[in-house]
Amino acid sequence: MSRPVLIAIDASPSCAALLDLVRQYCRPREHRLHVLLAIDSSFAVHDHAAPYTRGELAEYPAACDEQQQAERAVAEAVWALRDSGFEDCIGCMVANEPVQAIVDKARELECELLVMGHRHLSRFGRMLDPSISGRVINQVGCPVLVAPA
Repeated sequence: MSRPVLIAIDASPSCAALLDLVRQYCRPREHRLHVLLAIDSSFAVHDHAAPYTRGELAEYPAACDEQQQAERAVAEAVWALRDSGFEDCIGCMVANEPVQAIVDKARELECELLVMGHRHLSRFGRMLDPSISGRVINQVGCPVLVAPA
């Protein structure tokens, strides 16, 4: 029976290093991989992948672009992992606050492991923008492997 692993990504270039870490610690026949990308709901036109209307593209161009970039990042991560032999890999983009989305998904899947990145903010930076990984670690009930940015 394959064990679930959640991979929380963003659309940054550091995603490739995160996937390399997953390949190092996970095995195709042992782990079922789930790729998750959470975007702020204010930048989501739909709560799932769907075509945009002309009106949405005209009225919310930044949100459409943000959501398309997120959907593309998830698709590319899933493709890269499947290409590495993880055939049992699925991905999703959700419109929600990242900490809550990651914690909820990890609990829903009863994950054995959560893999995510870290931005290495300064103390001042963490005061202005608290660490997502730190907040997730404090709330999720499974081991968390944090990769540096």
